Amino acid sequence: MSLKGTIIFDILGTCFSLNKPRQALVALGAPAHTLELWFAQTLRDAFALSHAGHYQPLRQILAAELPRSLAVIGVETTEQQRSQVLDIFTQLELQTGALIAFNQLQSDGWRLIALTNGGEESTRKLLQQSNALPFFDRILSCDAIEKTKPHPDVYALAKRESRDEVWLIAAHAWDVMGAAMAGLQTAFITSSEKAYLGVYPQPTIVAVDLGDAANQIIEWVSPQQQ
Repeated sequence: MSLKGTIIFDILGTCFSLNKPRQALVALGAPAHTLELWFAQTLRDAFALSHAGHYQPLRQILAAELPRSLAVIGVETTEQQRSQVLDIFTQLELQTGALIAFNQLQSDGWRLIALTNGGEESTRKLLQQSNALPFFDRILSCDAIEKTKPHPDVYALAKRESRDEVWLIAAHAWDVMGAAMAGLQTAFITSSEKAYLGVYPQPTIVAVDLGDAANQIIEWVSPQQQ
């Protein structure tokens, strides 16, 4: 079977659900939307540090942001409680249907690559404990070049490891935007953010979940291949 191209997957929030840390925050007395506040502030400050030339690994920023996010909503916690919430990021679960989607794409001749703002080793462990690691040829972390997505250099890193037609699948509009600006085909998954942003370059396809994205990509006929 000939290879059709490369599918690049975002990891946190796309391949892996953030429901476990959400539940841990709720158990501390925080409202359910605290997870979105915490994660959004973490990404904002990760982007800011990267843009300012002082990159920091994502886990360090998650740890720094957590007490501030909880203070904003008026929830008091101990350092031990916050540490337990952070540790849950090592126990994330795959999104429903993820393994089926990975298998469909691989069986159809696509090469799969993970591209994450998280750490390479932590991502490898998540994929391994979820029985998903064999589907992925490479795991690429922004730590390798000390720049966060959606910097063009991150997608250039992934493109150097790719061949033929290249897609990015992500549940974050800003990630899809960055990939589109870098010349990739893109699939936006609506499960988290619900709607795409009108000021961004539009995604190639819009899907409700990983399975839907896989099916649409398999059915897609690239204009370059016509």
